[in-house]
Amino acid sequence: MTRKLLLAALAFACAVSVAFAQGATPSTTVLPIQWGDMANGLFKVAVEALYPVVLAAVAYAAGKLPWWVSMWLTTQRIDRALQTGADYALNAVEGATAGKAISVDVGYTVLKVALERILGSTPDWLIKEMGGPKGISERLFRVFKFDETVSDKNTLTPLVQALSTLSFVK
Repeated sequence: MTRKLLLAALAFACAVSVAFAQGATPSTTVLPIQWGDMANGLFKVAVEALYPVVLAAVAYAAGKLPWWVSMWLTTQRIDRALQTGADYALNAVEGATAGKAISVDVGYTVLKVALERILGSTPDWLIKEMGGPKGISERLFRVFKFDETVSDKNTLTPLVQALSTLSFVK
C-alpha cells in the first residue's frame, strides 16, 4: 500500500513539474496539466520502442516467404546486379557505347569490367546464386548487345579461362 501511494505521489510530482516546465504559471485555484503534450511525448516513446520490434517481425516474416516469392525476389536482384554491372562497364570502357553493338575489340574488356564491378558490389550469397564468377560471366555475355564479330570462342571463353588469374576474383 505504501509503495502505491509513493508511486502516485511521484507521478503527481512529475506531472506538476512538466506543467511548470512548459511555461504554466502557478495558480492557487487551478493546476494546468497539459495532457496532450504528455500523451504526445508518450506516443513518441512508444513508437520509438516499437520500431525495432516491427522491423524484426518484418525480417522474420521475410524469411518465411513461400519459395516462389523468394525465387522471384532473388531473380529480380540478380537481374538488377547484372544490369548495374553492364551499365557501369559501358560507361567505363572506351569504345563501348550504350545502345550500339559492341565489337570484338572491346567485348572482352567490357565483360571483364562488368564482372569486376559485380563481384565488388554484390553480396556473397547472391554471387553464389548466380553461379560464381563463371556463371556471372556467362550471364553477362547474354546481357550485352554484341555485333557479328563477337562469339563465345573469341570473347567469353578467354574470360572464363582467365578467371583464376584475375586479381578481383576470390
